[in-house]
Order: sequence, then structure tokens, then C-alpha cells
Amino acid sequence: MGRHRKKQSRQRRRARIALVAAGLLVPLTGGAVVFAATDGSGAPAAQAPGATDGAVRRAYTGGSSRSRPTAQTPASSPPARTPAASASPSPSTGPRIGFAPYADVLSWPPPDLSKTDVKAYTMGFVSAGGGCSAAWGGLSPVDAAFAVRRIKDVPGKVIVSFGGPHGTELAQSCDSVGSLVKQYRKALDATDPAGLDFYLSEGTLSDTLSVQRRTQALARIQRDDLPLSITLPLHRSGLSASALGALRSAATGGVRVSVVNLVPADGAGQSVTASAIAAHTQLMRLYHLGDAQTWQRMGVTPIIGVAGVDAQFRPADAQQLLTWATAHGLGRLSMWTVTRDNPCTSDTSVASDTCSGLDEDPGVFTKILQGF
Repeated sequence: MGRHRKKQSRQRRRARIALVAAGLLVPLTGGAVVFAATDGSGAPAAQAPGATDGAVRRAYTGGSSRSRPTAQTPASSPPARTPAASASPSPSTGPRIGFAPYADVLSWPPPDLSKTDVKAYTMGFVSAGGGCSAAWGGLSPVDAAFAVRRIKDVPGKVIVSFGGPHGTELAQSCDSVGSLVKQYRKALDATDPAGLDFYLSEGTLSDTLSVQRRTQALARIQRDDLPLSITLPLHRSGLSASALGALRSAATGGVRVSVVNLVPADGAGQSVTASAIAAHTQLMRLYHLGDAQTWQRMGVTPIIGVAGVDAQFRPADAQQLLTWATAHGLGRLSMWTVTRDNPCTSDTSVASDTCSGLDEDPGVFTKILQGF
């Protein structure tokens, strides 16, 4: 399959070169898609060059990591392992684990989520847009008509995620618990989610005042029937002191955390499971729970495909993670993101927001991680 796609890619490149030489095709530079303040459909709105009327633009480039989570791997760590061959989906023993992959509400074009059998999606990210104001990606109001339609069109359950790898979490922009509660409730009213997720970066976790505000606000809005997950960076040694501090704050403040979701810094399957085992030990001590109860309270969200230099998470890694997670009884599996679960058409070795950088079948990670 890989050789066939590469042959097709070479043929397309030769065709483009011929068209350029004939003057029939004008090459463009950059390759960026500029996402402006949206029109009613959520599509990029036209704007005159150099306009300064306050419209906010969001740019996606083929090799950009702007909307892709990134994590720093310690300099002393060895390079990530790359499996020699990809694996096809195969059944795993044990009960099926809940699967809720991430999707970006502001993705353009919007992904067609109806093509899969996924029962739940984690839709992000609600962050601060101009002060204490809930907005998707910090750009579009949380109750914007196009965003509400995209949420309602999601097949299955919706978990709304706050913060994100690059956004400013509302607890950092709202200077009082009351104003923060108001924005959280605004997001809840607009989306009516089946669950909440807080994707907290290391920078957010180190802001202790915002950690306290978030805990107090969540204690006031949390409903008995609304599960809440906290998504945290996972290092090779487990969770950082600030991540454990945020979880401790939530526990002592009366916030019920259903799942501690972990985003590994290292892409390969074996290192992901080793890091999760280290976090499991930390969480057992923090929550004073037994072995099985702690696993049930944990989730893992790998960054699929090419995540950086010498960092790749391949289908073989996904199969290894699923088998391991099923054996241990994890509470959730996810992935970043549904739009990356596609092969890149021309270059199969780059990090991108819209493809995996791998020469694999479309949707292969989705099929494996949901146990099909």
C-alpha cells in the first residue's frame, strides 16, 4: 500500500510540475488556510487584506503544531521506539473500554463524524477569548450558532473540553470564582454535554491561584450525573508535582473526578504504558484506592502518527496500548485527534493537524482503539 501511494504521489508531483511549466498552474506559497471570524456556517469569512476591524484569524498550516498538543521529553531520555511494522485491528480480551477521541470544533473543513461507529467525542476547546469570556479556541463565542450546530450534529455523546494545549483556561482569565462560574454555566447551557473535560497544560497547572479558582467553581457547578475528567501531561516518570497538586486541590475541594486522562510525552506504545504505570502508583497514593479502582479511574490519550522528531505512534502501538489497557481495565481511551487519523497525501513523514504523517489506511487508529 505504501509503495502504491508513493508512486501515485510522484505521478501527481510530475503532473503539477508540467502544469506549472506550461503556465496553467500558479504555485502558491505557505499552504496556509486562514480561519477568520466565522460566518453563519462556521466557514472562513472574507476580509480585506490588512483589515484591522477586530476580526480574529486562525491559521492552520500543513506542518504547523499550533493546535497539536506537544510535550517536552527530558533530554536524558532515549529516543522513542518506532515499531518495525503496523498492526491490523484485532480483538482484545476483556470488556470494551470507553473511547472518546478529541475533535476540534473549529476544524475546517469540519470532520464528518458520522462515518464511524464512535459513541462519544471529546469536543474542544473552550478557552478564554478576550478576558473572562468563554470562546471556542479563544476565537468564537461558546454560544455561536455554527458551533452549537456542530455540537448538536455530533453522533453520540459529547464531552466538552476546556483549556487545551494552547488556549488560556478560563480560570486564568477570570479574576473571581463568581465570574468563572458564570462562564462555565454559559458553556454548559450552550452545549448540554454528557461530560466535562479540563485539558490542563503544565503552564496552567503551575498557576496555583487559577487552580484554586477552578476547584471552587467546579464544586459549585458540578452535577451528580455529569462526569468530569481532568487531562494532564504524562512524563516518563509519571505526573508532575503541579499536576498532582491540581488533583489534590480538586479532591480536597469536593470535586469528583471520574477520569484522570493522561497525554504521553513519548509516542511509542511501550513507553506510554511504562509512564502510565508510574502514574498509577502516584494516583493510588493520592486517592487511597486499590489497584483495580485506580486503573478504572485512568485514561490515556496518545498523539497518533508523527508527533515530533523521532516520536511516532503507529497502529502497532495503538494495538499494544489497547491490549494493555483492556487487561488492566482502564476507564477510557482517546486520541489526538480524529482529523489526524488519515494518511498525508503527498508527504508521509511530517507532523500535521490534518493527517497522521504515516502511510496507513484512513481511520485505522479509530478502529483499533475502539476495539474493532
